[in-house]
Amino acid sequence: MTSLIDEKQLKVLARRGLSLLRLSTDEWAELEETRLRGRRFSLIFPHGVARSGRPKTLALLAISGEEPDLRLGLIRSIQSTATLDSRVVFDLIQPIHPGTLKALLAGISATSLRSGAKKLALGTASFQPVSEKLGAQLIELITAAPTNAPVLQRILAEVGRPKHYENARALQEDAVNLALKVFGAANGAMSVALPGAQTAIGTIRLQEDAIIEHDARWIPGWRLASSDLTGKAVFTRHDEQLEVFTANKRPLEELFGVDLIYLNRARGALVMIQYKMMESERRKGHTIRTEEFEFEQSGEHEWTVPINAQFQDELNRMERFDKDLDPGGPYRLNPGAFFFKLVRRHAATNSAGIILSLGHLNQLITEGAASGPRGGLRISYKSLGGHYLRSDPLVELVRSGYIGTRGATTDHLEELIDAALTGGRAVVAAIQREMI
Repeated sequence: MTSLIDEKQLKVLARRGLSLLRLSTDEWAELEETRLRGRRFSLIFPHGVARSGRPKTLALLAISGEEPDLRLGLIRSIQSTATLDSRVVFDLIQPIHPGTLKALLAGISATSLRSGAKKLALGTASFQPVSEKLGAQLIELITAAPTNAPVLQRILAEVGRPKHYENARALQEDAVNLALKVFGAANGAMSVALPGAQTAIGTIRLQEDAIIEHDARWIPGWRLASSDLTGKAVFTRHDEQLEVFTANKRPLEELFGVDLIYLNRARGALVMIQYKMMESERRKGHTIRTEEFEFEQSGEHEWTVPINAQFQDELNRMERFDKDLDPGGPYRLNPGAFFFKLVRRHAATNSAGIILSLGHLNQLITEGAASGPRGGLRISYKSLGGHYLRSDPLVELVRSGYIGTRGATTDHLEELIDAALTGGRAVVAAIQREMI
């Protein structure tokens, strides 16, 4: 078998650098007893030792004892916790092949690196950096083993996450995080990796004949039950089932004009969300005159979303399906399916966006509150005056079934979704099902 990691990805990993953490069998056993089973943990070191690593550096864990073990992960963060100590957070920790540090170092063939490899093998430091050249060689040896691909893909997915809202990719990333939050995955999609370079969950380019192993598709607290090549993964937790879809070739988005679809099957409630990017716009300035002087005051920056032809087309498609066919059904604060999430371009992806319902937006348009220049329409962040939802309240409303369609409306839309869910352009769908 050949490696599933290409040359470009290998360089990305090598540039991150490598640090070595040594643990005894007893220490590792204690970490495995923690809530996250050693997949994520933190340790305290003196400042000087903690600086042996850097955030987003690869971490090699060598566990010594009667049954030595070797694992790979990522240094999530390093933070000062006291005058003399820092906390290092290790994350995405998984076993790799070969299973011991001795066996891995045995693969070093370059004469110039043998001395460093021997010193590393005989070392006793609890936490130390690996030299740049030796670290790059060790990472190359790790990537050469196809069985290590899931661990590496997950790390690549994490270090390659968008940090700002620059394009549709970052919006898709947020859509996945929002969907997973609805299911109670507190860390969102930070550890999910699925096929498809231009999709939200799939941040890694994959060859068609090299499918990510199941362990690479992981959400804290959930177990992967099944997956397929379409970008769909099914997770289970207790009596709940979470299906996450990413699709980029089918008409689901074109059908409804949305990016995120969430179906809370237990409550029979369906919610759809369209993402829009807010652009910075400088408002027109004005002249201030007094008896003594005159000066121009520049306009403030405003964040707006133009309601252009594309936006209007999406609104029209939503209107076709925005019907409550079962007004006597389960109680809803809002029985509509459609919502908009607006995010500022270039803003950090962990910054809060704002959310409007389709009904609220239509009211703004009808009342003239969405009027723009030259007779156009736009949504203005400032003019909303705080009259909108944030993501966390929306998540709670979706989880409780207090918003979304009901009864016959949900059944009707679900039939349409089922007909299109073999794909859909840049659509992420999260479906919650009570398991029978």
